[in-house]
Amino acid sequence: MPTEFESTIQFKQLRTLAVETFGSESKADQWLNTFHISLSGTPLSVAETSTGMIEVKKILNAIGYGGVA
Repeated sequence: MPTEFESTIQFKQLRTLAVETFGSESKADQWLNTFHISLSGTPLSVAETSTGMIEVKKILNAIGYGGVA
């Protein structure tokens, strides 16, 4: 059962960006649910705040454009 956050438009936009970045839903979901040292948590849990959402999107954009994250 999805959390309240996972039901929001923001989450759906974040997941879409992750799928575009990683090329598949399974890879995107794995990344969103795996601890990321730069975020000190999973991207999904960090993105529950507006500041966290910005940080997660920055990392996805860096990955998408060849940056290291």
